[in-house]
Amino acid sequence: MKIFTTSIIAPMRRLLMLLGILLLVGCAPARAGTVETFAPTLSPAPSSTPDPQFRLYVHPDGPLYIGDQVSFEVITPTGYDTHEKKAEVRLGEKLISTADFNPYGIAGRQQATFWWTWDTSALEPGIHMLSFAVTPDGPSWQQAVHLYPRNALSVSEREARWESVVTQCCILNYISGTDAARDIEDLAETADSLSESLVPLAGEAGGEKIPVVIMSRTLGHGGFTNGAIYVSYLDRNYAGSTFDMVFHHESVHWLDRTLGGDLRPTILLEGLAVYEAGGHFKPEPLFPRAAALLSLNWYIPLRPLVDSFYPSQHEIGYLEAGALVQYLVETYGWEAFNIFYRDIHPAPSGLQSDAMDLALQNHFGLTLDQLEENFLAYLKAQPVDLSHIEDVRLSVQFYDTVRRYQQMFDPSAFFQTAWLADASVMRQKNITADYLRRPDGILNQYLENLLVEADVALRSGDYTDTAQRLNALNVMLDILENAK
Repeated sequence: MKIFTTSIIAPMRRLLMLLGILLLVGCAPARAGTVETFAPTLSPAPSSTPDPQFRLYVHPDGPLYIGDQVSFEVITPTGYDTHEKKAEVRLGEKLISTADFNPYGIAGRQQATFWWTWDTSALEPGIHMLSFAVTPDGPSWQQAVHLYPRNALSVSEREARWESVVTQCCILNYISGTDAARDIEDLAETADSLSESLVPLAGEAGGEKIPVVIMSRTLGHGGFTNGAIYVSYLDRNYAGSTFDMVFHHESVHWLDRTLGGDLRPTILLEGLAVYEAGGHFKPEPLFPRAAALLSLNWYIPLRPLVDSFYPSQHEIGYLEAGALVQYLVETYGWEAFNIFYRDIHPAPSGLQSDAMDLALQNHFGLTLDQLEENFLAYLKAQPVDLSHIEDVRLSVQFYDTVRRYQQMFDPSAFFQTAWLADASVMRQKNITADYLRRPDGILNQYLENLLVEADVALRSGDYTDTAQRLNALNVMLDILENAK
């Protein structure tokens, strides 16, 4: 029989009370990216033969209001042949837009993406029936969309606008009325301070100011780089990421890209950012923590990790990558590492592991397998601290739980297919809703606050409390998943 401690029972009791309230008021947990606030089921229109099930996500997340610039994701069933097919969306007889099917996100999900394609400014509040179709000869279906009056929005969102501040290092772009706007002076000071430490990358990259977009919602693990640096900043950031660590990590990516390289293997690209930032989501000694992976039997051999980095377990892959880069830099020196890193070229096989193997032989006279043998011997010689083992174990569990929550209740935030909107277009069109709205129902708030509390406990080194909170959270997610 499993015995729960008091600290687990208390949140469980609160959850059961919360579920009872939700049932009484007749609502369900709010989810992101759907056409209704409370997660409707999308079904294709009836036909003489069963149609494959497509999924539809609508953005911005949550309720829609008159004046919104609305985007759509039409996601195919697994294995659906999209060759020479398009998706279209209509309002009545009027064609709103068409879009090709293409791989999307790190996961390469097949979907047709309609970016800000439906301008609702001239419409009346109420129910509007949209028609979707896959052409030619694909399924078609209709979906009702409720548009609320613009004055139903909060005053802060109605008045929200993009603002920016120029610092010594960067141009920080943010939305008025947000947590970032409140703290922008501190964020600017942090960015400048961290940028001064980006040596030697910063000196080689020149003096171009870094464009930074501060997002007021959690997306992915809190940051990415694509045309600018994007960093999540909000009081209820349930992904456990801090502005300083994410900014530092993404700044390395920004500067790294400017220095070039024919092929920068993902393991080295991400490993360099972890190494330069002094950790992944928090400052951390990379060698002892990578050695802890061996004690946990979680170490991923280098060849499969090099060739399948992003699909691998996220925290393990990034920790190994950072430790590997640190090992290369400390063994051969920064200059030799940097020359090697910039001189990797695609291999005939197309595998990054083969490309890295050839470059290692050319520059250091050893194969990838020999490098791994030396790297493992070095890690095995590290003293293994039980606190490192427990911290690594719980860090992996924490972020696995974060991603589980995202897939269930905030799918727009899930890192492999996150809704990563181009902020330059958003600023041009004065669009703020994609960053201001997120799943924010009672259950979302409750679960996200529990994740925040678990992260606080983990960072403080209270591993017993962290484990209890994460176990309770996953029991709750089990209950909610089975109740669907």
